[in-house]
Amino acid sequence: MVQRSGEGLLSPNAGIAIGPILFIVAILAILAAAIAAGSGSFTAGTTQEANKTKSSALIQIGDTLATGMARIMMSNVLDPEQIDTNVQNTTGLSALFSPVGGGISAPSVGMANYPLYDTWAFPKGNISGFGTAGNEILAVIPVSRGVCSEINNRVAGIAAVPPAGDYGTFLSTGASQATGDFPASSATWTVGATTTTTTGPTLHAVSTGCLYNTGAALGTGCGAGTCTAGPTTQFFFYQVLAVQ
Repeated sequence: MVQRSGEGLLSPNAGIAIGPILFIVAILAILAAAIAAGSGSFTAGTTQEANKTKSSALIQIGDTLATGMARIMMSNVLDPEQIDTNVQNTTGLSALFSPVGGGISAPSVGMANYPLYDTWAFPKGNISGFGTAGNEILAVIPVSRGVCSEINNRVAGIAAVPPAGDYGTFLSTGASQATGDFPASSATWTVGATTTTTTGPTLHAVSTGCLYNTGAALGTGCGAGTCTAGPTTQFFFYQVLAVQ
């Protein structure tokens, strides 16, 4: 307020608009609280989306591998046991990853649990539910538990990891896989990362899926969380490539 000379009332000057400022402060406080509360769910959401993306990519890779195997068997008249699945071999009629063989590129390890150490393997074994007496050929790669669950959700209708089972070493030149259900039909499934179990569909006679293979020993240091070699998990995406 200022004093005027002469007669008449005093006139007000422009003051500070305290009301709008308090309103803005309140809005900022509400936004900060909302961001803090939602950060955890945002992280969980991105992880779930990443699992879905990886599972879709792996299923597509598995389908490509199966197509290449069918091509080399029919075009070059080869038995599954005669096919070379070494990803380093890219020449010759018997090589799956040769232009004149299977006609496909070696699969990427980018969707593996730890791409630096985890690799694709192509074990052979007689699996119940597939073929008769001959060895089936698989393509397998270690994946995270979350990706494993999402793969089974897409192919078997339940987001779960099958119970642990010994299905062999899962090495490219390794021992035969264990016979029997794949996995056992009488077992329960462990849901997510919890101990909750539920009965559900098995992977018996399912050509694409993900299982928990205790027969594949973890790589160096992986049990302590300091992996220096693969496999870095015992959860494996698998694709049956050839049935006999």
